[in-house]
Amino acid sequence: MYGGDRTGRLDGLLVECLRSGKTASELAFGAQGFFEQYQKDPALAAIFNAAMTALSNAHYSGVVEAYNFNSIRKLVDIGGGHGRLVSMILKAYPKMRGVLYDLPHASEGGRKGIGEVGLIDRCEVVSGDFFQSVPEGGDAYILSRVIHDWDDDEAVAILKVVRKAMQPRSRLLLFETLVRADNRPAYPLLSDLNMLVLTGGKERSEEEYRAIYRAAGFTLSRVVDTPSPTGMTIIEGKPA
Repeated sequence: MYGGDRTGRLDGLLVECLRSGKTASELAFGAQGFFEQYQKDPALAAIFNAAMTALSNAHYSGVVEAYNFNSIRKLVDIGGGHGRLVSMILKAYPKMRGVLYDLPHASEGGRKGIGEVGLIDRCEVVSGDFFQSVPEGGDAYILSRVIHDWDDDEAVAILKVVRKAMQPRSRLLLFETLVRADNRPAYPLLSDLNMLVLTGGKERSEEEYRAIYRAAGFTLSRVVDTPSPTGMTIIEGKPA
């Protein structure tokens, strides 16, 4: 769950979400969206980002070893929160430099997190809105458990912004949990329900990601499975 007791109460609105087609956030708080609440409430934002950092222990287990980052000199982590993933990758690849990019409410925690692991000289922390712009010049762009928060139109809009910032040989790396035909592991299905209730997003199959990539100007080049117990998968794309 995102954000503890408050989102636990939102989960109780599942039936009404299914009836109305609205998210629990819309039903409980009106037009204010799920993420807008955190931008306006620093205390809630701190809880949210701490929860995401804690969940990363399961999500990112074995993911760095599953993908070869050797050719990447500059890695841009979009919506990276407190920087857990980019820190793991930078520690494994000492010659790489990074950029951690997220909304202002996450940036303070991001600077603290990057500093605590001794990477402040190799990782720039930048604030911004990925619906508007993202840092340019990266060899690879990571979005970890970002796209699943949004419906297809919003997902394509985000990826188009990323595509605009990329170089011809840059790579897009989505870290997401794929919905598979055998429904294994079960986590993506549970997360899919959570997205329906809280954000209006969803977990997707490989073919659904392929369609989103195509609409945003990418080609899905490969899918890399990892040992993560939650089924974390690296979905690689290249500019079309």
